[in-house]
Amino acid sequence: MALTGNGLFKLRERSEGVEKEICDALDQDEFVRFVNALGPQEIKRVTKNDAAFALQLIRKPKA
Repeated sequence: MALTGNGLFKLRERSEGVEKEICDALDQDEFVRFVNALGPQEIKRVTKNDAAFALQLIRKPKA
């Protein structure tokens, strides 16, 4: 990770003495979203109660 002079963040990878930029300069919020998207994604657990509640929120068409 590198911080630019104007406060933006860049992600860099260094291998075998060669530095490669992974992304353009981003502000902090965009950079965090970008980095979080790179790794394994968190599986959100849904309980039976959550699923049943979500089904109740769906509007039924009027007959």
